[in-house]
Amino acid sequence: MATVLVSEFMDGSALAFLENRLSVDYAPNLFDDQQTLMQRVSAVDALIVRNRTPVTRELLNHAGQLKVIGRLGVGLDNIDLDAAKQANIQVLPATGANAVAVAEYVMSALLHLRRPMTSGF
Repeated sequence: MATVLVSEFMDGSALAFLENRLSVDYAPNLFDDQQTLMQRVSAVDALIVRNRTPVTRELLNHAGQLKVIGRLGVGLDNIDLDAAKQANIQVLPATGANAVAVAEYVMSALLHLRRPMTSGF
């Protein structure tokens, strides 16, 4: 069974989905401890991060069997993409996952701008 290391907060239902299918090492504050992160990433097939875990060349050098990095979000600034590519590690951002919520927000903001502003409620 594949092993996944989740180094930052993940929604409970998404975590349960993974735990029903894979071996999951959930450590939501691991991003604060680079030494432990380097030790634990050495024995996993996948790493799931948000924006606080720096996925550096040094970290990837410790990731002996890592095949994929999942990014809970769309920005990839915290992941060394060149190092991942050289190590044949696939990087999968959650591009488009929040597209509907963003569209809803923009539409409601536009409607709010059309409405006269009042100082009292």
